Amino acid sequence: MTIDLKRSKKLHNRALIQKRVLTLIEDVNHKFKTDIQAEFMIVLGDEFQGVLISPKKAYQIFKHVKSRLEVEFYCGVGIGRINTALSKKPSEMDGPAFHKSREALEEAKKEKVEMIIKSHNKGKDQLLNTIIHLILHIRKKWTKRQTQIINYLETNVNATQTKAAKHFNTSKQAISKIVKTTGWKKINKAEKIVNEVLGKLKSVDSTESTTQG
Repeated sequence: MTIDLKRSKKLHNRALIQKRVLTLIEDVNHKFKTDIQAEFMIVLGDEFQGVLISPKKAYQIFKHVKSRLEVEFYCGVGIGRINTALSKKPSEMDGPAFHKSREALEEAKKEKVEMIIKSHNKGKDQLLNTIIHLILHIRKKWTKRQTQIINYLETNVNATQTKAAKHFNTSKQAISKIVKTTGWKKINKAEKIVNEVLGKLKSVDSTESTTQG
């Protein structure tokens, strides 16, 4: 899984962003440590990469990064074999998973989309990428407040609309209206499908010592 910041060299506060990226990488490595084969780390300029044990959590990690990184980025996910010995550092491994990740990243840049997934199964790739792009298109239309409230509901354990109302100093009715207006429940269902399909890709690839780069 490879992530590259958009137009990073033109950021006026690049040093601060780089510092926040390093903090975010530490956060991702800690939060998803049981799902990671090789921890995320800077591999090239403002690009960071990690290797997952399976593709199952790829979209969840993407969402986690997106919710905490205030600048835009591209993400390429490659699902396939690793031909070298497993390592704790992405730079010490190679194979189809890495090649697909690089191809996915370059395609994301070319198509100007945030995330592209590439595996051995083009049909499922097309399904996943289409659903993800529709989800991100809808999310992009949300207001800042809508995004903050939905992020709160998604990232806080046992979060309820009542707790969200208290947290944002508003009424439960207002939270309920935002949930309905954004179509969050439908988005949430679509994202569950994405995670399920990613999980099935793991089982399909299991005979080929599949992992993700």
